[in-house]
Amino acid sequence: MDLSVPKGALWGVLGPNGAGKTTLLSIISNLLTPQAGDVLVLGKDFRTSGWEICSRINLSSGHANFLWSLTVRENLDYYAMLYGISRRTRRQRIDTLLDLLDLREFARSRFEELSTGTKQKLSLAKALINDPELLLLDEPTVGLDPDVAFRIRGLIADLHRDGSRTILLTTHNMREAETLCEQVTFIKDGIVRASGTPRELKRELRLGDAISIDFAGIFPGPSIERIDGVYGVEVSGPHCRIRVDDHRERLPEILGRLASAGVSIHDLRIQESDLEDVFLAFAK
Repeated sequence: MDLSVPKGALWGVLGPNGAGKTTLLSIISNLLTPQAGDVLVLGKDFRTSGWEICSRINLSSGHANFLWSLTVRENLDYYAMLYGISRRTRRQRIDTLLDLLDLREFARSRFEELSTGTKQKLSLAKALINDPELLLLDEPTVGLDPDVAFRIRGLIADLHRDGSRTILLTTHNMREAETLCEQVTFIKDGIVRASGTPRELKRELRLGDAISIDFAGIFPGPSIERIDGVYGVEVSGPHCRIRVDDHRERLPEILGRLASAGVSIHDLRIQESDLEDVFLAFAK
């Protein structure tokens, strides 16, 4: 698997179950040792700089599992100690994270008493306890109520906004990936199938968008087909469906040619392809 993520990126790793997404994050976080190949994290090799790398990264799992008998504050304090953070700094940082993730009211609650959503917020708080340069998020919103998932996605976007932190995110939620990630990588069977922006991947697969038009007049099919970026034209009576690489770029010229041909438009609908279509194409 060849994958290079630039500093400051918010990068998505997508793929079907068993593709190797969690394994990849486990290798990057030094929880697993690769059987072959080289892994550089923050430009360094775990074999020679393991302690330094671990102090600069952190991981949040979508299936949070903490010391069940400790409270939220005690769990955060425990992990802060593991990172060698001083007592005074620990207290300040934990207070900041409790407020940031709306955990203040649960500070004295034991882990076993928390809801799934609150456990997930604790997992994210733990992952931020050392202010990591590389943040690994393994399905951070899996199983959450829509409102909690929405807030966590907003927090992830905020964490990325200043560009000082690199975030690597795995998810099965294609809308989440398309909303958050600048670039995505699709993997299957441990192999990188494709990398790029969602827009680039749609063009690579010629998925594009569909423009459906109800019209009156003589449809200038050959003229429309010659427009750059038009993948195909289907006409059935007073209806047509035009597949294009990007409707934002192609629609003005399409409408111009229809107007020149004297075609009247009664209705126009646009169906955009999304990352789910890309996912299905690569998962085959």
